[in-house]
Amino acid sequence: MAWKKRGAEKTIEEVFLRNIGAKSLNDINMWFKKSYNHEYCVDMMKEAASFAKTFKDKRVTIVGDYDGDGVTSTAILYLGLKRAGFIDVRYRIPKRFSEGYGISSNIIDEIECGLVITCDNGISQIEAISKAKDKGLSVIIIDHHLPLVIDGNTTLPPADFIIDPNAIPDSADFNGYCGAGLSYKFIQEMLDYDNFHYLLLGFACIGTITDVMELREENYVFVRNGLNKLTDARFCTSGLYALISACNLTKYIQASDIGFKIGPTLNAASRMSDEGAMEAVKLLTYNGPYPEAVRMAERLLSVNEDRKSAKKEALKRAHEVIDEECLYGEIPLVVYVPGISEGIIGIIAGNLCEEYNVPTIVLSDSEDGCLKGSARSCGNYNIKDELDKCSSLLLKYGGHSGAAGLSLFPEKLAEFKNALQINSTGFSTEAGRDLYYDIEISANELPKVVESLHKFAPFGEGNEDIVFKVNNFSVVPRYGAYKKLLGADESIIKMYSADAVAIGFDMASRFDKIEQPKNLNLIGTLSVNYFNGSCDNQIEFVDFENVEKSYIETPLAKKLALMART
Repeated sequence: MAWKKRGAEKTIEEVFLRNIGAKSLNDINMWFKKSYNHEYCVDMMKEAASFAKTFKDKRVTIVGDYDGDGVTSTAILYLGLKRAGFIDVRYRIPKRFSEGYGISSNIIDEIECGLVITCDNGISQIEAISKAKDKGLSVIIIDHHLPLVIDGNTTLPPADFIIDPNAIPDSADFNGYCGAGLSYKFIQEMLDYDNFHYLLLGFACIGTITDVMELREENYVFVRNGLNKLTDARFCTSGLYALISACNLTKYIQASDIGFKIGPTLNAASRMSDEGAMEAVKLLTYNGPYPEAVRMAERLLSVNEDRKSAKKEALKRAHEVIDEECLYGEIPLVVYVPGISEGIIGIIAGNLCEEYNVPTIVLSDSEDGCLKGSARSCGNYNIKDELDKCSSLLLKYGGHSGAAGLSLFPEKLAEFKNALQINSTGFSTEAGRDLYYDIEISANELPKVVESLHKFAPFGEGNEDIVFKVNNFSVVPRYGAYKKLLGADESIIKMYSADAVAIGFDMASRFDKIEQPKNLNLIGTLSVNYFNGSCDNQIEFVDFENVEKSYIETPLAKKLALMART
């Protein structure tokens, strides 16, 4: 595997601007200025907020979603409306297993009167919204998903107001918001930019990261400013701060911490329990005594540990099915794994998609006798478009280009797989065998470079981590060993230099024949790692070269070497 420099850029700033799609830092500054002046406009936002205010003395029911974006959207709307003086605000999250995604007719049956606000769902739930209107309910949809396409025509539900830049073309200056981002902007209108929005900003930040939205324009502003607030208890509910504390993130938090710690914990609640998402919202909106908040947060962390164990077993079973049915090379990879929890099929689909580098759909059994599936895509494969082509074979589906959920009768599975594979002839991916880096540095520059990276954070989707080639990483022994193996299967390797830590996931086996790695060239990303009160500069490497360090042989050294041989 060859290492190649990606472009002609020589500085971190140049790479940052290339990655984020800006010409100069002034462009980034304008994003902040435009956001602070409330100049990022979304059609119907002001009108919908004005309409909602007429329900201050009536019932308002928020119907969210059970993922990280959905629960943070719900928390934003619930806390924001209460702050705005609404007297009867309730929330309802669909049950993942027994009800599935989105507002349903059953949920409409529960709502007696007033205003319904959907968040992170609603745009494709035409039947339920129609039933709500027939019942005399008012409806505001706040969503960012794509609409239903029936016979080639876009079909929108009959809501009073629809706020969804991805469903209504040219309805927003920026159409990359998630449900939490749109909900935050909606509440900003409700509160007339009350300072309480700083507390809600952290939720918008979490939702944007967990839903893997592009960190550009106002999303970049939300996440950068939100991360700065999340470590300050004054700008969090006691429930959110307890969760951040339980994840050991009160001193320093970065986007990857949300993606790998906070987000999975929030998502695990619904993956492991039908009503788990309601627990997640309850924690996020809880602002009572801190000891109770800690108990609630620890409960969610425990559920996430159970989710990790279930995922490990399910992934093992998925690999067995792929082997037994010889599914290698199929595009998309469609894997039916009987008996696994439908709450974790999305995680398994994501893992297989990454491992095999092909679009992947994982299905399992559900309580109602149908198959429920989760899809993840890669390359140029738009999973939502492909499902549109097979919609007659599905009971229900929804999503976007990179991810989707679906259900179908078991007897339709073979026909469904065949239809997808016939349409997949144009699939391609740019992934190759070469590794690309952006900037080359020496290991002794690493602390200074890590510090300078803070200026351009947060990194993530749309603002990719800058990849470094780090030369001459001199490994020093720690506790009598040059390398430390971590993880249940000891697949993670950790090494130390005088100035930094190097960690490689699934890399340990490549060091089996290297007893004492003393000098390495590494390729990877740089960050700061806070753990147990200590702070380390860190490179997370994906490849390495074992370098034999050269020495200048002085006359004295030659004489001593000769004496040693005689």
